[in-house]
Amino acid sequence: MTQPNLKPHRVAIYNHLSREIAALNYIRREKPTGALGPTTLSTCNRLIATANRLFRPVPGLPQFAHIDPTSPMTQADLALLTARLTAACFAFEERYRHLVAERQSALGAPAGFPAPTRP
Repeated sequence: MTQPNLKPHRVAIYNHLSREIAALNYIRREKPTGALGPTTLSTCNRLIATANRLFRPVPGLPQFAHIDPTSPMTQADLALLTARLTAACFAFEERYRHLVAERQSALGAPAGFPAPTRP
């Protein structure tokens, strides 16, 4: 069910969150190994805090538990976290369809089409 448009500051928060999640997903494609370092854990906790703040007023969207920085987190844990965050973002976009339209127009693409290639 589509909801009314979000206020500009919430759109900015969502755009920042989705870019950060996309960056994590991109890094995961490189097939890194080993436990995550403190910087990555801190980044994940910031993303979780942002997602919780953004999704809290929206019924049906999940809340995420913060990661204990003293316990090891594996690449599989990161894959699960980014998949859950991505799914929550897709659900958020479904509720606020104008987010997708605004992003596409900002990229210079008509709705439903990919952005043109830039030289």
